[in-house]
Amino acid sequence: MNLTLIQKIAITMAVLGVLSTSGVQLTDILGSGIAKSVVSVSGLINSVLAAIVAVISGQSAIIKQVASMPGVERVSVNADANVILAQAATDPTLKNVGATTPEVRQSLLTKAVS
Repeated sequence: MNLTLIQKIAITMAVLGVLSTSGVQLTDILGSGIAKSVVSVSGLINSVLAAIVAVISGQSAIIKQVASMPGVERVSVNADANVILAQAATDPTLKNVGATTPEVRQSLLTKAVS
């Protein structure tokens, strides 16, 4: 199975979510002191991971992920693109992301700097 970074973090967050809400069960298994620590640490780590997911799942990151997928030859962007997509389409380092036509590229260049 080929999981993306976001999927791996989501699975980790699910496990941490279970741990952070199973205080009663963990108390029976581990004792109250350890259970309290596990619940607290799980909750804190889960919050940090949620913040990381918010950053790495932004539109520009998703565009780069799609562009780098095997089998994707080109991501064509038209004039309706928002600023983030316009910036990606005009980024010279993203070789397989670009405008649909030269005219659209000009409008995307203008949009990308706004």
